Amino acid sequence: MLKLKRMRVVLAILFIFLPLSFSQAEDLVKQQARDYREKGYRLQSRGDVGGALPFYQKAIKLDPEYVQAYNDLGVAYEMRGRLNKAKRYYQKALEINSKFLPAHANLALLYEKQNNIEKATYHWKERYINGKKGEYWQEVARQHLLKLGTYPEVREEMIEKKAANLSKDISYQREQERLEAIEEAKLHFKLGKRAFEEGSYEDAIEELSKVISLAPKAPELKEKAKKIMEKSKSFHLRQSALVDTKDALEYIENNDYLSAADRLKSALNSVFRITQKDVSQIR
Repeated sequence: MLKLKRMRVVLAILFIFLPLSFSQAEDLVKQQARDYREKGYRLQSRGDVGGALPFYQKAIKLDPEYVQAYNDLGVAYEMRGRLNKAKRYYQKALEINSKFLPAHANLALLYEKQNNIEKATYHWKERYINGKKGEYWQEVARQHLLKLGTYPEVREEMIEKKAANLSKDISYQREQERLEAIEEAKLHFKLGKRAFEEGSYEDAIEELSKVISLAPKAPELKEKAKKIMEKSKSFHLRQSALVDTKDALEYIENNDYLSAADRLKSALNSVFRITQKDVSQIR
């Protein structure tokens, strides 16, 4: 009888502490997933997209609901030109959390590249409506919706703003236009700098070239944009050379030597251009 009572006490204690142990284990697993994601992001920021991918995969394996890691996988695959795979990971992030705004922005940009205006508009609209007023990426969404011209509410805001400006003094209006151009240049600079830091060098070049054309009266901003754009061009060439070389090796393994030769030519062309840039900088 005494043994039976002791057994009941032990079982009662186990039932109290087991949920706590499971909860702690779950927290540790999620923390490990975040550590893997951070390692992947650091590698990706240095341009090592291939090295980042396994860490992102480990993160979602440990935590299948980790939306940020799915989004990072989408970015990484998009940088490697695997657009369909990138799209699937962005969409998976939104399946888990339909209000995860970075995935909406990334899908919108991807669909714009593919000239799918309807889907690009949908995701920019989601990013715009659900963002906070004055927030950086909400403004980016607004600018893209204005450019696409497919969301009338944003166009109305722009028309109202222009109508208000018409009622002001001409000199004031000119000053406002100048300031707006500088603000727009700053926006493109932020986009370009962020794209550079994320390893999306082609997008960085596009955004920073807009800064240079928009900021003739902002020399410091213009110079900063030029420096980052030069680095972006070099890294883009390096990235292209690496991707072409990897593709060439895959073609060789598949006995497709003509395709391999084309890729190697492309890689060598990128290397030659990098070399030319280095020589010109030495001179």
